[in-house]
Amino acid sequence: IMMPFRKIVQKNLDKIKDLEVRLIAPSHGPIHRDPSSIIQAYRDWTDDKPHNSVVIPWASMHGSTAILVERLVNGLAERGVSAHLFNMATADIGKLAMALVDAATIVVAAPTVHVGPHPMVLDAVVLANALRPKVRFAAIMGSYGWAGRMVDAVKGAMPNLKVELIPPVICKGMPKTADLEAVDQLVEAIAAKHRAIGLAA
Repeated sequence: IMMPFRKIVQKNLDKIKDLEVRLIAPSHGPIHRDPSSIIQAYRDWTDDKPHNSVVIPWASMHGSTAILVERLVNGLAERGVSAHLFNMATADIGKLAMALVDAATIVVAAPTVHVGPHPMVLDAVVLANALRPKVRFAAIMGSYGWAGRMVDAVKGAMPNLKVELIPPVICKGMPKTADLEAVDQLVEAIAAKHRAIGLAA
C-alpha cells in the first residue's frame, strides 16, 4: 500500500524526524517497542532508490518464452543482478507485490495469446501499474506464432510507471540463435542501466 502513497509517507516521516519516539501504537496491529527499526523500515520502503534487482512476471505455453527467461536469468546472475521470477500460472500475487517494492527493473515475459500478451502476465502488469513501484526500467520479451501486438498492449497497460523502456525481445516460434543473442543484449542493457544509477557492482 505504501508504493502509490510513497511521497505522502515520506512527508510524514519528515514530520517526526526530530521527535524522540519511544513507542508506536498503531490503530491496528502490534505495538512496537523498538520504534527506530520500524521507522527505518518505512524509510527503506518509501525511498526512491531501487535495489539491484529485476522482477520477471512470466508465462510460457509451448516453452519458447521459458527458454528466453532462463537465458535472461542466467545472464543477469553472471553480472551480479538479482532476478525474482514469478510464473504467473502459480505465483503468489502478494510476493510479487513485495518483490516490486525495491526492484529497479521489471521484465514482462509472455507468449502471445489472440494477438495480445498472456492474460495472466497482463494481470501482473496491471498490478505493477496500480502499485506504482520505484522501478526505473522496463522491458518486454516473449514469442508469437502468427501475429501479435503484445508490446503495444503491455505498454498501454502501464501508464503510471515512469520507466525507461529497453528495446523488446520478441521471437517467432522457438528462439533461434539471433533471439538468444538479443536476450544477451538485453542482459547487458539492464546491467548497464543499473550501473549508471549506481546499483550494479
